[in-house]
Amino acid sequence: MDSSSLISEVYESTHQNQDSGLQIKIYQEAIHTVVVFVAPSIRKNTPLNSASTLLSGPQDQNPFHFLCSEKISSFSIHTPTNQLFNSAYKNDLIQLKSELLGLLKSKKHVIITGSAIGGSVASLFTLWLLETVEPKLKRPLCITFGSPLIGDASLQQILENSLRSSCFLHVADATQTPITQGFKPFGTFLICFDSEYICIDDPDAVTELLGSTAHTDILSWRDYGRVLDRLTQQEAGDSKLMIDEDVISRMAERAEKTKQRFDQLKKLNEIKISMIFLEWYKKKSKMEKTGYYDRFKTHVACPVSPFDMDIEKRKRELNDYWISLVEEVEKKPQSRKALLKTRSLYSGNNYKRMVEPLDIAEYYLSGRTGYRASGRARHYDVLEKWFKAEGLEPARCEKRDLSDLLTFDSCFWSEVEEAMLVINTMKTKVVGRDVLMEKLVRFEEYVWDMIRKREVSPEIFLEGSSFMKWWREYKEIRGFSSSRSDFTEFMNNRMYESYGQAC
Repeated sequence: MDSSSLISEVYESTHQNQDSGLQIKIYQEAIHTVVVFVAPSIRKNTPLNSASTLLSGPQDQNPFHFLCSEKISSFSIHTPTNQLFNSAYKNDLIQLKSELLGLLKSKKHVIITGSAIGGSVASLFTLWLLETVEPKLKRPLCITFGSPLIGDASLQQILENSLRSSCFLHVADATQTPITQGFKPFGTFLICFDSEYICIDDPDAVTELLGSTAHTDILSWRDYGRVLDRLTQQEAGDSKLMIDEDVISRMAERAEKTKQRFDQLKKLNEIKISMIFLEWYKKKSKMEKTGYYDRFKTHVACPVSPFDMDIEKRKRELNDYWISLVEEVEKKPQSRKALLKTRSLYSGNNYKRMVEPLDIAEYYLSGRTGYRASGRARHYDVLEKWFKAEGLEPARCEKRDLSDLLTFDSCFWSEVEEAMLVINTMKTKVVGRDVLMEKLVRFEEYVWDMIRKREVSPEIFLEGSSFMKWWREYKEIRGFSSSRSDFTEFMNNRMYESYGQAC
């Protein structure tokens, strides 16, 4: 039996008790299970019908907390749908969810369906069920008939480009399906106009097509079998709806933008090639006894070769990619974002440690100061926060050779630049030198802590590096009369020459 026939059967057997609340019936077929939701009728022009309920907060306050993200921390749900869901949440729906998860694990197909407000509750239940469906299992399919939309623009944005959306098919008679202001579609829609139809998953086009027609005043069950029968009476090619060219043009523009967003996620392998070029640039700079930070700083001021200019282009490509990816990930629900982060955050951390020093070089060449506090690009902060939140740790290489190590703190060179600015100030300033010296001592302690933990790259000790220039200036200012420290002993005794070698 098809979904619409089963809905009709449940409705006809329970319609005398429709005011009693939500009705749920399960049909066990040979290869699939159908769950039918039937709900009481609601008048379209009642204030309650257009009301929405804001959902936010932790799990005990919001069953759909897993859909929230850092950028979208709340969303609104159609109030009657939410009330019917909550009326059965603690008893019937929790038990039903457990049963359906068991069926999905046994590789049985599950179809969840409903008409009018019953279909809206079916959609809400399916969203709730999907969170606990393991990726390896076949997902349930939700089919609704003439159902009001359940969520606002925030929910639509959360589900945009999500695998969850592919689990929804909404059959909509254009003259009967309500579009209430403030509610937005998601999933695929089969929109019927008499004996013609169109199947689309573009939410804006769905709103245009359904919002341009008049609707009835009552959101109640109706026999969609008749609507579907009209579509089967003609050849498929004859029944396809021809829609306005302007609508098609707008759909094409939105599809191209969506493709561009997906391309960013697929571009990771290409981006790895740019990282390889930067790694080679780092090795080549080391051979020249200067380090890649200082070589880049030099060639930005005065380009020395096509290779140097190509590195600048690859740096821009890497930045564009990761800025865009961070923005996309921030839009995703918390649980889906975690999967993406675990898979790609090591790459993001390596990118940050490799490329941010080059951004720092450009920043200080432009004459600006205070990079860490006011000049750092936001996506670096976000990547760093996500990396720490996942409990990930970079390899510390306690006994291995550190020759290819990237300094753990990607802002290290900004600290070097700030320390050099303090040195230059002390050369011309007599008053307040104690305060300036305290800043230099704090920088010394910062560097020594990383050296002790083997978290700094050996290339900072190359004779032509900015760090070694700072050390020579600092040593002269500090003088021999000052008390010695572990760091000054390390540097004065040239112990840095063996730093990073395999233990």
